[in-house]
Amino acid sequence: MLKIKKILKEKAMIIVIGLILLICSVAIAIGVYAQITNQNIKEKKQEEQNINYDELKSNFQNIFNNKVNIISTTNSDINYEEMLTTKFNIQEKEDGKYTIDAKIPSFNGNSKTLDTINKEILNVFGREIIKVRKESIISTTYNLDYVAYVNNDIISLVLMCKYKDGKNAQRIIIQCYNYDTKNDKLLNIDDIINYKGLNKEEMQNRINEEIAKVNSQMQVINEQGYNVYFRDSNSKIYELNNTPNFFLGENNYFYIVYSYGNNNYTSEMDLIIF
Repeated sequence: MLKIKKILKEKAMIIVIGLILLICSVAIAIGVYAQITNQNIKEKKQEEQNINYDELKSNFQNIFNNKVNIISTTNSDINYEEMLTTKFNIQEKEDGKYTIDAKIPSFNGNSKTLDTINKEILNVFGREIIKVRKESIISTTYNLDYVAYVNNDIISLVLMCKYKDGKNAQRIIIQCYNYDTKNDKLLNIDDIINYKGLNKEEMQNRINEEIAKVNSQMQVINEQGYNVYFRDSNSKIYELNNTPNFFLGENNYFYIVYSYGNNNYTSEMDLIIF
């Protein structure tokens, strides 16, 4: 009987030790997992902090290479270099009147959406070129370039026009299109925000802060005697739903573009990048 009790006691002890070891193993595993997870979060935050937004902004005018840049795609059936091409390459010069260097892109494909985009591009930029040809009586320069990015089968087309009309200040005009190749749809800003998983309130706060910061910088420059372009921080263009130009660029960065030359004689613009 004593021998049986001793055996049972030893077995109970083994079970207890086993449970203790199991609990310790689980605790260690949880600790390791938490450490790895925290490290990944830290690395992700560090990666976000390492994004040099000022460098992206300062390099903005250099991205227009008149090409399609494929960042990521899941549809191997689409040849994006054939889908978007330079339809017109206009290089003309008439001494004393005008110089034109314009690459006008066009989408190829049987789609009403793409037809609408092509017509709008011709109406906005093609007509202006005709006007420069016919009406320029003083030295005018008109340069038009574009760039396109493919991010997860969304093709973003961005056009930049530099327009200098005589003694007037140079204008920089930006126009953007974001086309969903899977659904034959022109995307609005809410579509891109949802795609990126961004918070609209946080984005709006960031926009307001950026515009306020730029105006502060403009105030300092103005006090030094220079002419500056002040932003109207109360303008409705800074409300997200009214944002006219935006696109997905290199590495899936989300650019919001406020190009004031679209409506005024100025090359000033603001970029907010997410």
